[in-house]
Amino acid sequence: MNKTAGIAAGVVVAIGLISTAGAWYTGTQLPDVLKGSIEEANQKGADALLGTGVSSKLELVSLDSHLFSSTAHYRLTLDSPEFGDEYRNVEILLVDNIEHGPLPFSRLKRLNLWPVLATSNFALEANPLTQKWFDAAKGEAPLTGQVSLGYDHSTSGTVELTPLAFSPQEGQNITFSGLKLDIDASAHAEKVEASGGMDSLVLAGTDTNGEPIRFELKDLSLTSDQKLGSGDFYLGDSSVKLASAEFKVGDKPAVLIKNIAQGGSFEETAGKLGGHVSYDIGQVSFAGKDIAGLQMLFRIKDFDAAAVQQLIELYRAKMVPVQQALAAGQEAPDMAFTDAEGEKLKVDVGNLLAAKPHIALEKFSVKTAHGEAALSLSVNLDKPQSFDLPPPEVAKQVLAQLDAKLSIDKAVIGDGVRVQAAIAGETDEKAIEEQANMFTEMGSGMALSTEMIVLKGDKLESTLHYANDEVTFNDQKMSVDEFVMLVMSKAGGLGGG
Repeated sequence: MNKTAGIAAGVVVAIGLISTAGAWYTGTQLPDVLKGSIEEANQKGADALLGTGVSSKLELVSLDSHLFSSTAHYRLTLDSPEFGDEYRNVEILLVDNIEHGPLPFSRLKRLNLWPVLATSNFALEANPLTQKWFDAAKGEAPLTGQVSLGYDHSTSGTVELTPLAFSPQEGQNITFSGLKLDIDASAHAEKVEASGGMDSLVLAGTDTNGEPIRFELKDLSLTSDQKLGSGDFYLGDSSVKLASAEFKVGDKPAVLIKNIAQGGSFEETAGKLGGHVSYDIGQVSFAGKDIAGLQMLFRIKDFDAAAVQQLIELYRAKMVPVQQALAAGQEAPDMAFTDAEGEKLKVDVGNLLAAKPHIALEKFSVKTAHGEAALSLSVNLDKPQSFDLPPPEVAKQVLAQLDAKLSIDKAVIGDGVRVQAAIAGETDEKAIEEQANMFTEMGSGMALSTEMIVLKGDKLESTLHYANDEVTFNDQKMSVDEFVMLVMSKAGGLGGG
């Protein structure tokens, strides 16, 4: 028994010695680590805000170091001419209580014995700008976080927004459940994973006519698993989902939108980029009646990654002086390309087109109770023989192929009439159905009269295919000139329809 106790005591002493030595080492390394992290944060912030007219700067105001901990104070300054003179150079203050590694006490309490360089416990500090936010959080810091920094400079932690309930102005109320975000990132944020969400956000007030307005969001969740590709762009998967959004004005029925989602996935294979972005709305309802759901899917493939990177760098080179001039209140420099820049742009765009990129709106769909309206459009591009050719010839060579299709179930027209009747407060179901049937036949007849749309079963359709300087429109082959003449001759009828 005494032998076991002696071994345990020895282990405790050993851990204490290692922790003390590690804490001392962390204290000596911390200033350089913070300096490098702030420089990197400022660069990434500048890249993220480029083109927005907003500039940011993160600074270390003070650092008070001890053996086992340090306290740092930061200042984040945001500026833009669009803020107006009253809000120029907005300052946000943060305090950071840093526990030195290798075994910070907050991790020991959770029995997490994996050694780290340091653990940061940061929080927003009150100043005249943020004091109302503190008041809304009942004196608590409205923004907090804990992030551990590994010896390989990877980071892992959590950022939280505190629940809030306040009235920014008389007659306005905001209730926020809070938000939590878990983040894991490798050194230099080459790989980043994030997940989190919130339960609810409610905004209530009045409109310009004094009518009460209420807007409520429920169950927001987000996930992201991305890594840097060969250039300054992130690849991988991301998604944002919202269970519902409800909007109500006065005594009018509520508009409810359910199952809102946005997702994306991008990859790089053999030096080429590809991926997709989707948008979905499960259902929109009014006064308890379902109206429609919506889906959109965009896709790209065969984008030359090196060419994309070159275009990003060219954009950055042109926009940085503009951003700097605007921040200084000066006139923005001329954005025109020099001859050398113009030639480089031709080379970069040429390299991009040489990979034969593909861009598509694969689906834009509106589904109603009785049918669906859908549109698709895809374009294949190619490199022209020369960019010095006449513009029409360049366009013809760049556009290698185009496909488009419009498809509308006739029943969708009737559903549109039913929605209008519901919004207008009409309740005579028989009269509504008669109007729906009448407008279905009238609307489809007007569309068909343009001769740009054909009827296939109960669907109104129009298809277009272009390749090799030839057009196939609604199964009829013709030259490009013939197609242009056809569209011009029918444009008046299409507008009337």
